[in-house]
Amino acid sequence: MLYFCAVLERTGGMDFLPFYFLTLIRKEDIEVLSKRFLSETQFVVDIAVSVSNDIAVYVDDMNGITIDECRRISQAIEECLDREKEDFSLEVSSPGLTNPFRVKEQYLKNIGKLVEIVYVGGEKIIATLKAVSDNTITVETAIPKKEGNKKVVVTEVFDIERINIKTVKSVIDFK
Repeated sequence: MLYFCAVLERTGGMDFLPFYFLTLIRKEDIEVLSKRFLSETQFVVDIAVSVSNDIAVYVDDMNGITIDECRRISQAIEECLDREKEDFSLEVSSPGLTNPFRVKEQYLKNIGKLVEIVYVGGEKIIATLKAVSDNTITVETAIPKKEGNKKVVVTEVFDIERINIKTVKSVIDFK
């Protein structure tokens, strides 16, 4: 696909529009290409391609992604692109611990771990992710309650419909 870029230039009191032809790299093509170089436990979280062909590929691994793996994937993708036809920059990295989950694999990777859930209405809870399906997540949380003069902690397991969730992300626990 060609991308037309018009730049207004002023020379000697006259304006003109020279056209530069750039090959626009498609996000879908980068996704197909990226998946070719992933192991069985790795997955694509997100891909962004700007109009100036700045490519960002975010990958993760069920066992944790390493810098060496990101470098390997980056080199493999770059070998498949032609710098003579496409002027591009490429960055392959992890999605980051503090970013919200984007794909189901991130939920599956974090089963048994603490997550922060922000509901569409703004309420926030921290719970242990127990299970995930296409429409719901199951979480377990400890809720302090008062029984008479005693404070007790009651563990509750419940489902949350994903349409009611704004974001879910990992909680970094230093214990």
